[in-house]
Amino acid sequence: MKTNKLIAAAVAASLAVAAPTAAFSAVVAPAPVVTHSSTPFVPWAVFGCAGGIILAALAANYRDNRQLTTQEAWTCGLFFLFSQPKKKRN
Repeated sequence: MKTNKLIAAAVAASLAVAAPTAAFSAVVAPAPVVTHSSTPFVPWAVFGCAGGIILAALAANYRDNRQLTTQEAWTCGLFFLFSQPKKKRN
């Protein structure tokens, strides 16, 4: 419970500090973005793989109270989707 209150206080403090600086900033037109990438799929594949690993790790921690195995991380979390939950010991 204390952690949630500390996080909320930290977020409120950062917003209070950042609000005056954002209010007085000048509006600048964005520079035109020119991309010369021949493979636009590659960055999204990297983001998707990293996101899959993170989501699989969170689910493995919640469901089985464990870390991902090496093979599950190598497959961007796809092996975790096909794994069976481990039985809880008494």
